[in-house]
Order: sequence, then C-alpha cells, then structure tokens
Amino acid sequence: MKRFSICGLLAVVVSILAGCTQAPTIDLKECDAFVAAKPVWAEGRETERNLTLAFREVINTGRIGEAYMRLTASCNYRLRVNGEFVAHGPSVAAHDFYRIDCIDLKPYLQRGDNVIAVEVAGYNDDNYYLLNQPSFLQAEVEINGEVVAATGSNFKAYDLKQRKQDVPEFSFQRPHTEYYVLSADFEQWLNDAEWQGAEAVNLVEQPAKALLSRHVEYPDYTIHDATPQNNNVYAFKCNSTGFLGVKVKVEEPTRLQVRFDELLQEDGNVNAGRLGCQAYIIYELQPGDYNLESYEPYTMKYAQAVVESGKCTVERVYMRDYCNSDVDRATFVSGNEDLDRLFESARETFRQNALDIFMDCPSRERAGWLCDSYFTSRVAFDLSGDTQIERNFIQNFLLPEKFKHIDEGMLPMCYPSDHPNQNHIPNWAMWFVIELEEYLHRSGDRAMIDTAKPRVYALIDYFKPFLNEDGLLEKLTRWVFVEWSHANNLVQDVSYPSNMLYAHMLDVAGRLYNDAALNEQAEQVRKTIREQSFDGEYFVDNAVRGKGGKLTLSGEHTEACQYYAFFTRTATPELHPDLWKRLRDEFGPVRKQTNAYEDVPFANAFIGNYLRNELLSREGLSAQILKEVVDFYLPMADLTGTLWENMTTVASCNHGFASHIAHVLYRDVLGVYDISPVEKRVVLRMIDSGLEQCKGSIPVGDESVDIEWTKNGDEFTVSLSLPEGYDYGVMPTENKVTVVVK
Repeated sequence: MKRFSICGLLAVVVSILAGCTQAPTIDLKECDAFVAAKPVWAEGRETERNLTLAFREVINTGRIGEAYMRLTASCNYRLRVNGEFVAHGPSVAAHDFYRIDCIDLKPYLQRGDNVIAVEVAGYNDDNYYLLNQPSFLQAEVEINGEVVAATGSNFKAYDLKQRKQDVPEFSFQRPHTEYYVLSADFEQWLNDAEWQGAEAVNLVEQPAKALLSRHVEYPDYTIHDATPQNNNVYAFKCNSTGFLGVKVKVEEPTRLQVRFDELLQEDGNVNAGRLGCQAYIIYELQPGDYNLESYEPYTMKYAQAVVESGKCTVERVYMRDYCNSDVDRATFVSGNEDLDRLFESARETFRQNALDIFMDCPSRERAGWLCDSYFTSRVAFDLSGDTQIERNFIQNFLLPEKFKHIDEGMLPMCYPSDHPNQNHIPNWAMWFVIELEEYLHRSGDRAMIDTAKPRVYALIDYFKPFLNEDGLLEKLTRWVFVEWSHANNLVQDVSYPSNMLYAHMLDVAGRLYNDAALNEQAEQVRKTIREQSFDGEYFVDNAVRGKGGKLTLSGEHTEACQYYAFFTRTATPELHPDLWKRLRDEFGPVRKQTNAYEDVPFANAFIGNYLRNELLSREGLSAQILKEVVDFYLPMADLTGTLWENMTTVASCNHGFASHIAHVLYRDVLGVYDISPVEKRVVLRMIDSGLEQCKGSIPVGDESVDIEWTKNGDEFTVSLSLPEGYDYGVMPTENKVTVVVK
C-alpha cells in the first residue's frame, strides 16, 4: 500500500484542490514527523565519544515529480548525494528534543542509481554547542509521495575510521578537533553505487525521540575562495564562517595541518590558539589528489597550510558558508562611506551568528547566550522581517521540564548547552524576561508569553532568598556578571547594577502578566538603589557587608554602572541632570583621547558601550550616535569586516550582539523608529544626524518598508512605501517633516 508523509500528503491534497498536477510549494521548515524512519545507531556505541558513522543507501529513480529527505540526529550530520554536498544540520533544540530538516532532493537526483550518504558525528561531549546526548540518526527518503528508504529498514552504516577519535577538544565550549587519515579513494563510498569497501556495523533501534519542526530558514552554502598570501597563508575578504575547503595534490605521504584564525600575528603567521582553542585540522594523506572539506563549521579570516612532513601542493583554499540565508533584502545607503561599511559589517556579523539560534560567536562555542540575544533579536527582525529564529531561541529555554545541573528556578546562561560544573549567570536570566516583552511587540505571540509564565515566576521565586532587609539582592551565587571591564571586579555582596537589572526585570514581568505587585516592588528597588548607591556624583557599583553586619559602599564607580542606572531607569536625565550631562558630553570614545575622569574605569563594548547607544537614542542624539559608532566600531569593520566582543582583539572578533549597530543605524540615522506587525504601524523619528540624505529597505514578512529622505535646512522630505494595510506616524522633533507615501 502506498504511504504518504505529511509533506507528500499535503502536496497531493493541494494539487487536487487546485485542479492541477503541478507540485505545490511546500514549507520544508515545518515537517515535524517521520512516516517510516526509526532512530538508529551502532549497537552498544551510542554513548561512545567522537564516533563518526557513514550512513549510505543506493536508490534507483525514474521520473521524479518531487523528492524529499527528512532527517535529524543527536549532534549533527552532513548530507551528500552522489558525492555532492547538499546540507548540514539539524537545527539545534533543547535537551531531549530534536528538530527535523526536510531537504528537497530533486535538484541532486539523476535517473538510475543515486548514492544517498549521511555522515553523522556522535560526540557525547559536554560543551556550549552540541548537547551531550546518546547518538542516533533518523532519516528517510520520499520520492513522488512514497518513502523509498528509511533508517530502521534501509540504510547501512560504516565505521570508516577516516576520522581519528582520540583527539583534543576544539575548546571547552566545543567538541573534538578534526584529524583525518585518508587515502586518495576516501570519497568512493559517497559516489560509487557498487562500493563495498567496508563491513557494515550492526545498527539497532534507539528510544523514540520527541520531534519538532525546524521552523527557521535553511542555511546559505555559498562558496568563496581565499587569496594566497605569504607563508602559505590564505586570506578571505572578511571574517567568514562555514566549512573550510582545501584542494591538495600530494606527492608523497604527508601530514598537513591547516590552522585558522580571525587575525594574523605580527610575524604574518596564524595563531591557532589565540581564543584558547585548538583551531586547526590535521590530515594524514597518501599520494593523490584531494578535495578536503571540514565537517564542522569554523570562523576565520586567515587559514595557513603547514606541511609538517612529506610533500604536497595546496592548489585552492575556499569556504562553504554556513550562514543565515535571509539577510539580503535589507538595505541601508547613507552616502557616508563609513556608515555604509558599518552597516555591511553588522549584516555580515549577524548572518554568521544567526543560523538557527542567536549565537554568542560562531568560532569558539556557537551557543545561544541570554543578554546577547536581547540585542541580536532586534537585528533579526530588521534584516529578515520576522521572529522565526527568536521563537526557536525562546522555545528552547521553555521546552525542558527542568535544566540538568542548574539550580531550581534558574535559567542556563547559554542554551542549548551542558553545564556539568553547575555554573550560571543570575543576571543573564533577567535578560530572558526583558527580551520577552520586545518579542511580544515584534511577534504578537501571546501564547509563547503565557507558556513562559511559570518559568518567569519560578525565576522570580529563585531570587527571593537573596533579598536582604532593604529588599535588594545580596550575595548572589555563581557567576555574577556585569560586563567585561573593571565593573566585574565589583559584584560582591550588593551589586547595584545587578539590582538595577533586577528592578527592570520585575517591571517587565509586571507588565507582561498584569501583576501590579511586581511593578511596585520594582519601583521600591529603584528607590532604594538611588538612596544607597548614588553618592552625589555617581552611582557606586557595590556595597560590602562588614564584620559588624553593616553595609558599606565600596566607593568605586564604573562607567558601566552609570549606563546600567540610566538604561534601567533607576536614573533619568531629569532626576540626575548633572551626571547625565557629564556622561553625554565627556564620556564615550572622546574620553579615550582626553583620559578625563581617571577614577571612573572605562566601559567595554559588551555591554556598556551598547547601553550607551540606547541612552543617546532615547534623547534623540542622532548626530552624536553617528560620530560615536564610527569612532568606536569602524576600526573593527576595517580589520575583520565583522564586529567584536570587546573594544580590542583579545577575544572573539565576530560576536552576535555586536550586529546591533545595524538596528542603531536604522533607528537613529534612517529614522525608522519602530515597526509593529501587530498594530500594522510604522513610526518615524526624523532627527538631524548631519546627513543630507539616506535611504533603506527593511523587510516586513514578505514585504518591506522602503524609505528615502533628503534634508534641506531643518526640513525632511520623506518618500515612504509601506506594506499592505500599514499606516505610519511621525514622532515630533525640532524638524519639519513632509512625508509622501508611494
């Protein structure tokens, strides 16, 4: 009897209803079930570390109307058909949940025999990237509505031992490095239908899995080449993320190490350990021609081929992108070359950090961090016009009943990830609640907010035992984190930035769930902080409990603490006008030159300087924002083409939250202050930034907001195109604004 999958049945039904035989468009992101496939793995080896299995099936096809492959795995897979790369996945999910990819195979199939080959890594390793869960593959191929191959009934698997198992971890945040031992025919299993070069392992069915749809777009796999430099170094145009490819001609047995990093050392070589990683791939190669491509995605601007023994010639180095595929519709053109380059650097940063969740960085870990996601999610809405990735990101935090190794009520600082050391950042869990409010505004997804309510209130309950007699959090445990600066040396006992954020979280939760008691508590916390922390000039970072039980201010005040105060509305320009004027006029990049206020330690990019952008925006200081973002961030764009974690190169030079500059340029320079899909309304705020013209396009679903303006004197003339059913408003400013709607 013929059996139809969800995708196949949908195709048939829609075709009948349409009265035609043409295959309809199918949403390949929303497949959430298998028809016949079972999860399988090599018998008794499902918890073995760093085991890669090669799954393979030969299918014979005639006329192909439609062809799909559904698959998921515990860690990740690489799918190739007849030797040609097709896909890498799956999209990540929470512990004990697995997202299904549904791949259109039709472009890759030929009449006759086709080799379907899937490499699957089973790492079984604690990290901040791929969860430590027993290995499996679940996959099936559907041709013309019928499943023709499925794990559990078809597909054989082989332990080819091409990849060494006993190797170091790439970093403590990622699983093992790649080390290969290969002969020139190593890819024969991928494209030879008659191949019988190894004995199949015994596959056994694994426990049933909780399955989810992918929900997000499939990646961009564009290939681009690196340019050869000195010392066997190859340079990409900018920082790039994906699968590193090397074409090699080997003349005698060779050991080749390919190192990579975002920067070059002063001596012109690559430092593979700069980020505390083992950023290299090792190949032991027999004579022959090789086209090598990494299994794991990496980030680099430079790759260096080091022949440790033997003799070979590197003929090509390339990157197969593994990046967000829906960022090109967004545009920004200001006529200011520096700003336009910053926008493109922000876009490049985002596309490499927003594949299926909002990543910290695509290099050393690839996990999704709270707080970072608050900023990156805004950019996702700006560049792609939807909240698909943000929905996955939030859903992952809501799916597990409880988080292994994490204190009851607390949220992981990054997820999906494993935390066997029981570490967490209590402050970062607060950002989860704060982001929910903006997610609701962007998506209208009240169901997700309601689903999150038990987790939000459990978090609020978690903090209650830490409240002191003044109603402030004291002696928070684990990693209390404010930012990457001296401010993080001042978190002992009562951390005022932590309490400022706590008040902000309570206020947001009160609004989300109509809980006035939380709003009242938030205001009381702010009032107490003002009374205790503000010394007449600055907010002091913390107070320490002395031997006599008395709280004493540390006397230290950092730039970051002041930004926390204003961002959370503990301080306001009206309540603290002198402090605000000082921060506005004498802090920021100018202080790097003047070195004013030496007793106030500098803020860093994450997150002090990004909070500063928010404060300047609230006051409508677009001209100042324009100058400061160029001063702060253009050197990053010039060096790597991406934006960094810190103001220096000491850490990741490609960090997801840093793409927020794109949002700043849209909001504070282009003048699109807000887009509400729920209200179907666009709000403009036209403020003199020093530019005479600017234009841009911001996706909204499948449509866009298109805006172009010129400025003459104090008058803006705006040409505006809106999505169907949308209207607009203009915020009052000192400038005259004339809007013409196309």
